[in-house]
Amino acid sequence: MSRRNDDNDYRRNDREWRDDGDGNRRSYEDSRRNRDDDNYRGGHEGNRGNDQGYNQRGGGGGNQGNPDNHRGDDRRGHQNRGNQGRGDYGDNLHNQMERMSFDGRDGDRHGGRVDGNRYAQQRSGPRHNIQPRSAAGMENPGELAGSADHPNMPIAKKDLAHNSQEFAKRPDTSVYDNPRCGTKIELLTNHCLVHLPEKPIILYEYNIDLYKGRKKVEKREETGPLFREILDGAQRGEFPPAHHYVFNDVNLLWSDTQLPFSEKLVRGRNGKAFYYKFTRAVELGREVGTQDSQLMSTLVDAIATARVRWPRRAGNQFTVFKRSIFLLQNRVDEGAFGDAPVFVRLRNGVDARMGVSMSVKLNLRVGITACFDVSHTMFTRPGYPLVRLFWELINGDDIPDEEIANGNWDNDMRRARVTERNVALMSQVLHKMKILVSNAEGIRFDDQGNYQERDLRALMNSPTFKFFEFGADCFYEFVNGNNERISIIDHYRERYGYNIRYPHLPCLRKKPPSGDRNRMVLFPMEVCSLLIDPVRYTGYVSQQLKGQMIKYTTLSAEQRKLVLQNIIGQNPIGDCPPIVDNNDRYMISHGIEMEKKMLSVKASLLPPPRVVYGNSDFLDSDHLGEWKAVTHEPVRTVLEEAIFRRSRDPKATKLKKRLLGSILRVGSPMNNSVAFEIDDTCYHNLMRAIEEAGQPVCWANREMGQAVIHSSTEYLQGRDLPGVTMDWMKSLSQDLDSYKEAEDEIIVPIVFMIFQVRFSTLNCERQYFQNDYNLFKWMADNEIGVFTQGILYKTFNSIGMTPAACKFTSQLVEKILGKVGTTHRRLERDGEHKSWKKLVNPAEPTLLLGVDVSHPSSRDLMGEDPVKRLSVATIVGNIDLDCTEYRASSKIQDVGEERIVRFDDEILERIGNFVQFTGKRPEHIVIYRDGLSEGDFQRTLYEEKKSVENVCLRIAPGYNPTLTYIVVTKRHHTRFFLNYKEEGLPEQGFNVRPGTLVEDTVTTRDFYDFFLATQVGQIGLARPTHYYVLWDSWKVPATFWPTITHALTYLFCRSTNTVNLPSPLLYAHLAAKRAKETMDGALYANGLAGRQFDLSQFADLSQLTNCLQNHRALDGMTFV
Repeated sequence: MSRRNDDNDYRRNDREWRDDGDGNRRSYEDSRRNRDDDNYRGGHEGNRGNDQGYNQRGGGGGNQGNPDNHRGDDRRGHQNRGNQGRGDYGDNLHNQMERMSFDGRDGDRHGGRVDGNRYAQQRSGPRHNIQPRSAAGMENPGELAGSADHPNMPIAKKDLAHNSQEFAKRPDTSVYDNPRCGTKIELLTNHCLVHLPEKPIILYEYNIDLYKGRKKVEKREETGPLFREILDGAQRGEFPPAHHYVFNDVNLLWSDTQLPFSEKLVRGRNGKAFYYKFTRAVELGREVGTQDSQLMSTLVDAIATARVRWPRRAGNQFTVFKRSIFLLQNRVDEGAFGDAPVFVRLRNGVDARMGVSMSVKLNLRVGITACFDVSHTMFTRPGYPLVRLFWELINGDDIPDEEIANGNWDNDMRRARVTERNVALMSQVLHKMKILVSNAEGIRFDDQGNYQERDLRALMNSPTFKFFEFGADCFYEFVNGNNERISIIDHYRERYGYNIRYPHLPCLRKKPPSGDRNRMVLFPMEVCSLLIDPVRYTGYVSQQLKGQMIKYTTLSAEQRKLVLQNIIGQNPIGDCPPIVDNNDRYMISHGIEMEKKMLSVKASLLPPPRVVYGNSDFLDSDHLGEWKAVTHEPVRTVLEEAIFRRSRDPKATKLKKRLLGSILRVGSPMNNSVAFEIDDTCYHNLMRAIEEAGQPVCWANREMGQAVIHSSTEYLQGRDLPGVTMDWMKSLSQDLDSYKEAEDEIIVPIVFMIFQVRFSTLNCERQYFQNDYNLFKWMADNEIGVFTQGILYKTFNSIGMTPAACKFTSQLVEKILGKVGTTHRRLERDGEHKSWKKLVNPAEPTLLLGVDVSHPSSRDLMGEDPVKRLSVATIVGNIDLDCTEYRASSKIQDVGEERIVRFDDEILERIGNFVQFTGKRPEHIVIYRDGLSEGDFQRTLYEEKKSVENVCLRIAPGYNPTLTYIVVTKRHHTRFFLNYKEEGLPEQGFNVRPGTLVEDTVTTRDFYDFFLATQVGQIGLARPTHYYVLWDSWKVPATFWPTITHALTYLFCRSTNTVNLPSPLLYAHLAAKRAKETMDGALYANGLAGRQFDLSQFADLSQLTNCLQNHRALDGMTFV
């Protein structure tokens, strides 16, 4: 049944509730009968059968309505809900508990049980008569799944092929154990040990559904306060004292005593209610191996933070948003935590406040730990006057408090004339925000003209309303209760004794009720302010505000370490009590204790590879993670063979590439003309830097340093036709022989697209403009086959004479060389790095694959175009033996789908390209996979491994290369810190050095995984990357995959420093992003031609997929 019908059913039954507990149960039970949520999965007819036929203990008749009872009604349908009739809840719950066994085994002759899926419901009741596929499949209905042939037949999930496979085993030794591999160090991490009670504690788990009127409340920041508000209004004795239970602020409650009923509706004031329902009993103790790890992690987290998530118990010093607890402190000691930005005042009445997140890890090698991390989020400033906020938005700057006090801004505000743009910007800032009204306490000044600050305590009980829109100014007249026409100015003077100071400012309109949309309730701006209690800011975030947030809330590595040491040490922050405290009543009553110091971990600094250029090499012996190439003296040049065009025919004549530049100026669509000029000298400087790096270019006058500008044109959206620009791009590949300096050359056109504005930013503010960047990228990369490089005109005009004097020049040179396929560097083949030597062995070539899926942005998801709501899957693979040059292929698939459809076709194309350019089949295939969580490992590994095996069989029956499958993730909160500041470098922000490997302590027991920090930290804390080696049929030593992964971070062509991901995966990120951009350009171009893609038609899907593929004439990594 649809959600809409569910809601209608709920509204109908909302009027049927009765005051007695049993009546409440029956009517609410009926209203929920067809709900389709995580806890109710049964069929409607099956429930009806159970309701009529299972009123006696062990009674039958409940299975007649649903033949697939083990997948539905056995978890939801038995309407006795653990009771022997309609009345005695407590007694029947006691009987139900007696029949349960806490190890997850069935202890009742009718099959009642309390274990299973976290969100499933298991109750006593008769089993159905369908013959199970396997005995194991019947032991736990929550672990059943159907097959394709018999979808309703239960089979054990563990018997499915992907669940029966085994992951790669962790090697018996480690890099840390090898004294010849790297330098051994010790670090600190943001984990601390957690000790659970020695003697298990039995807790009773209940599912909680909260309702505000007819609406179900599910947001974490709303559920906790609503639950406690309902309890405040509930009848005494209806719920046990607070210290007997813990609520996780979402949907689960654990109690050390049984609640009065197995399920019941608890009503509060104003139509607010929650419905609790017993699910199972769990054991909290040190032996958690048989427990649901996600459940236990959530439970320990809820117990440890229960005190601070209950505002009254923590002095209203904390608030919850998602998985973080934010500090609402009023002061921070000066100089605390190395002057860390715990609380920062930003512009526009916004403050940045620090939040603390905690996650409990049960499967780590060291034992059970709690991982703490911090972040910042914007909150409203308490009681901030909207007039002050409006003045700041008009002037584009803050008013310092001293200027507020002397009142100099008052005259400006009185003379100000409001524009539509001012009102629109203010509306964006106040969008969906609650506003406080103090009708008699507006903006006041004393006799000397000084501003009188309002006492926020006097405003505590002031009414609030939800902002809807701006209305008329204070000269607006309305008919009052005496049937007299009166202006808002006169109304406030007569009723509140307050003289409106800024009558020309627009009033704020309260959102009208749904039954009377024409109702007008207005409040003058000067009597309105932000709420007294800080709330999360949900308004418009300007570029200036975003810049301030990033600039002032970034914690250095040392600052973050000090803050986390303080949190783990269970110390207060300013006037906020500790987040976690071993002495609070919840921790003591549940026997949980957390150690008050950071864990120490053993780490290794991996040996770096030697980077080879055409005329020199570089060894990062100091673990700096960065070096010079274009800015080096002398300039490090490209590899000698890289300047020749690659050919699939090994006997073909070698042709040297020579670049020929053209210029396309793209104006801002907000202007009537392309109103900007570029400096040709900057173009010549860039081309000279490319030539000095070893890639030949076309010269008009080599002695004078003037490169050829083959052609130049301009484009303005709304004025020029895109087809004209397309014809111009096509013409760039004609009549090029005159630019050759030798017969063995080939001229390669490249277009420098100079943009007046950044279209990705412009489209966020002006959605009715098309993205010209995406359009021309599709034209050039996919349709025509000409290289392009986009640059903002301000960046282009700042290109200096030499790369050493201009950082933009060196970055552009690196990008352009990678884009046109001119390999700038490789790693030494026969050096001391034994792992790399094995990887690039020509006798056993290796194919490296990077796999990523790019999902649509939130704006695309809310848009009307169904094509933009699709995801794009991209696979890149190397085409050379040195693993430096990559090619990509992309395809569209359903939104949010991480598993790649027809993965084997992409693998076949990547192997085919490798064979065409190298003349050899890969003996080893290595996949770096992004975007997976631990819950996706089994199925995705099985499917993609099977695809690779099938492709190899298609190529040749005996072809069986080794396969290694490594999942890469940065979505974690584990951080590492230097034990001593002297071990780091100030230019790296005292971060851990690039190449730092951690294999033990905070890695898992279930997988072969490791953490590797390779990014150069400068501002903030460098985040390590988490690698899982899920499959490995290549018999290599324990040092192999960490050192190979580290080496691959030196090969990202766009920069001369190590990066945070191995280069194949980083290329996959870029290629997937570029595929989304070119798809947007293709949609725009086809729309101009009157063509719309129909996703239900195979031909349209095929054409759209072709629009994502690079033109075959482009020999390079166009996606960089």
